[in-house]
Amino acid sequence: MQKVLACDLDGTLFYPRQVGRCISRKNVRFLRRWIDAGNRVVLISSRSQEFLAKLEKEINRPFDTMSCSSSKITIDGELVRDVSMKNNQIKEIFEKVNEKYKPRGILLTAEGYPCVVFDPGRLSKFLLFMYYIWYFFQFKYREKIEINNELFLDLLDNGKVYKIMTFFGFGKKKGVLSKEINKALRERFPEIESSWSLIVNELTPKGCNKGEGLDCYCSKLNIDPNDVYVVGDSGNDIAMFQKYHEHSYCMAHAYPSVKKYAKHTVTRVYKLDKLVLKGEK
Repeated sequence: MQKVLACDLDGTLFYPRQVGRCISRKNVRFLRRWIDAGNRVVLISSRSQEFLAKLEKEINRPFDTMSCSSSKITIDGELVRDVSMKNNQIKEIFEKVNEKYKPRGILLTAEGYPCVVFDPGRLSKFLLFMYYIWYFFQFKYREKIEINNELFLDLLDNGKVYKIMTFFGFGKKKGVLSKEINKALRERFPEIESSWSLIVNELTPKGCNKGEGLDCYCSKLNIDPNDVYVVGDSGNDIAMFQKYHEHSYCMAHAYPSVKKYAKHTVTRVYKLDKLVLKGEK
């Protein structure tokens, strides 16, 4: 019976971080063994489709993708789902979020634009300096980022926007704040999906979370939910932990408030080789 591994990227498949590559060799070998055994891999991330496509060379095996937390889904290289946010709706949300919660920065992903940042005037020179230092050390993990308020506002009006992320600052306290604001956003804007991941909040179209995205994926391939294994590490992975709980794995370094939703924990993705693949053989 064909099985599916739905795997998050940052903090999960990309853990531990590498310098000259995105995925560790041990994780790559596991993915290849999994696929060679007749199973499927779907990479599911808040990152853009353009970035996920770049992983083809490292994995060197066919895999499916769910980008922007499943706003876009590809199966066997074919785009089978493409859901964007309503422009008038996200413009209203942007204005209310910026006014009430005062984020340091707001990022969106749109068709042709992986990351465009709006600076509301709260990004100090120190924060910008820290950002450029952080960006420099991203190496292979970099996505093209533009800090451009005019472009951001134009995309809100006319672009095909898949995701908006709000940033409140660095540090553990900001992560707690982000989680609290996420709860408020979910209550205030039920017409969209809202989740949190470390120090950011993520807004996507209604129904475009990782759990419902996997439902759509399995439906198109006629996959039994009992044959789906999910692994992640942050707040936007909770939806798939809940829907596919029996075979849900959370990274051991994740927040306790995230780990409690998964049935199992794992220290590295490649550890699933012994836990799942070899165990079933």
